[in-house]
Amino acid sequence: LAGHAALILADAHYQSYIDIKLTHPLKKSLKRKKRVMEEALAAYRTASDYGIADVTTTATYRAAQIYSNLGKALLNSERPKGLSALELEQYNVLLEEQAYPFEEKAIALHEANAHRTTEHIYDDSVKQSFAALSKLLPGRYAKSEKGDAYVDAIY
Repeated sequence: LAGHAALILADAHYQSYIDIKLTHPLKKSLKRKKRVMEEALAAYRTASDYGIADVTTTATYRAAQIYSNLGKALLNSERPKGLSALELEQYNVLLEEQAYPFEEKAIALHEANAHRTTEHIYDDSVKQSFAALSKLLPGRYAKSEKGDAYVDAIY
């Protein structure tokens, strides 16, 4: 009961985090978003510490979504006005470099969740992590099985 309650409290932090948009000036809005992100991540760690499988998988999935969201928010953030084409291109490259570690962290958390299948844990959050991995790493996780047609009789 306490683990599920902690998850509900963490979800409130998560929603506050999602509601913050990155606007110009980026430094100020990013600082605020990161502060709320750390609060949400701490709340999910607290929920996960209860050691309940479905709470842990949900907390891990949501933490991965937090990192993924920050990477996407950086890439989609408001650009400063008045930049030349070259300056805008350089600004975009800098944002991509800033976003990359967050995407990597999201992948690592989703993979940790996916690895729980070896412990015979396969709930909705683990399924969602697999779905996220198929988009983040399609070469590794978006593969379909190839099989031979079923033969009913031998002639």
